[in-house]
Amino acid sequence: MHELGVLAKAVQTVDRIAQENKIKKIKHMTLEVGEESSFVPMFFTKLFPVAIEPYPRLQGAELKIETVPGDGLSIKEIGY
Repeated sequence: MHELGVLAKAVQTVDRIAQENKIKKIKHMTLEVGEESSFVPMFFTKLFPVAIEPYPRLQGAELKIETVPGDGLSIKEIGY
């Protein structure tokens, strides 16, 4: 299950961006997951509470997932 490592890196990136922009609270983040990728979106959803645990700015945040054509993964949006 490589989703946890990938999700942890995405959460870390979102937290860094928030810190650089002096954003105190993240309400949601949106991931685009390629339908041909090896990622299972359900695992991202289940693992999100664990991934955000070390990041106070993300406590209570919602993870939104959009399935897109292709095999990539990207952070589409950060809501604050």
